[in-house]
Amino acid sequence: MVDKFDEDMELTMKNMLAGMKEHRAEMEKKQYKKHWKNIKVPFNLHEGLNNYTKDELADIRSYLDIKNASSLKKAELINLLQETIPDKLERVCQLWDTDRFKLLTNIAENGGFIVTTEEDIQVEQIRYLRRTGLIYTGTFEGKQVLAVPEELIEPILALKNNIKVRANVKRNTMWIKLTRGILYYYGTLNSPKLVEMVENHMNEPVDLRDYYFVMHDSNAYCKQLHIDEDGFSNGRVFDPKEVKQEHKARSDIPYYPFTKQQLLRAGEPEFVERNNSYMKLVSYLTKNFDITKAEADGIAEECVYATRIGDGPNEVMGFLSQTFEFNSTEKVQAVMDKVVELMNNTREWFLKGYTSSELFEQEKKALQPLPASKKNESKKSVKVGRNDPCPCGSGKKYKKCCGK
Repeated sequence: MVDKFDEDMELTMKNMLAGMKEHRAEMEKKQYKKHWKNIKVPFNLHEGLNNYTKDELADIRSYLDIKNASSLKKAELINLLQETIPDKLERVCQLWDTDRFKLLTNIAENGGFIVTTEEDIQVEQIRYLRRTGLIYTGTFEGKQVLAVPEELIEPILALKNNIKVRANVKRNTMWIKLTRGILYYYGTLNSPKLVEMVENHMNEPVDLRDYYFVMHDSNAYCKQLHIDEDGFSNGRVFDPKEVKQEHKARSDIPYYPFTKQQLLRAGEPEFVERNNSYMKLVSYLTKNFDITKAEADGIAEECVYATRIGDGPNEVMGFLSQTFEFNSTEKVQAVMDKVVELMNNTREWFLKGYTSSELFEQEKKALQPLPASKKNESKKSVKVGRNDPCPCGSGKKYKKCCGK
């Protein structure tokens, strides 16, 4: 009877998941049609806005922070936005980084539109650009395009020579990359500590109001961070409180001193630190299993992520055993060796950017030699406390490592 119930439940769950996938596919199809409807180029601002729904126009009003306009009818809202958007152009660009500013100016330099593809731009980025009221999407002569209204072309080109806008775009780019790089290595930081680090690498004070506006706006365009009451977190941190607790537990250890260039590199989209241990694992997987280098790279990246959230070697091997069939104990041991080496050389969020190997070396240097024992007491077993450092040298607490 129980087996029959389990089978029915499993079938029900499969049907539910299939239904959810179909619904999501249908929604994506509708979104695609809406974003890439046929448009004519060139077009004016009124024509561009008129293609939007009332809700989409309200999103533009909200993004541009236009007050006392929520009760306007669609035609009235279009007229208001048509008047306001050109005046808001400079203010919007002062929040942007180099990528978005270059995109806007490239469109203007190309006569008001550029051809794009789904691979070039993500759905969330399309939504963001449409919300600004500056960049519009559609299909022109059978090709997907990003376009700006013709009356904005000259004002946009003029911003290239605007010293204030150029300075802010450069500053914002540094803020965004440094912030992403810092959180790539440390995981989560409260706002004061994060701003302090950004200031140290910028060698100048940070205006908190401007910084928060820039970071929130950047995250709306390309969501790579979590921003909440716990501060700022890397997008893959699912428990910011735990990361902060682990940092606090290591209050005697300073944050690893990354250079500005290291952080800027880590702040690039899709950055992954591929050290020697990482590449050894990738090489072994591609040589010994039927797998491409790109697939092996993705698996190695997941091993790094598992290490950063506090998983031990057994959990990582469990993950790998779901992907690969190990037909000998020798192969299991060979993979385990590569995994342990990678984990020991992965910069961890819990360890404030250090690797386990680096902290182990520091602890060894700090240890004082024990006096010689006449009765060879060194052979006695030593009990390790649950909260003591793990004797394997991982840098983690015993209960989170070999004591699991």
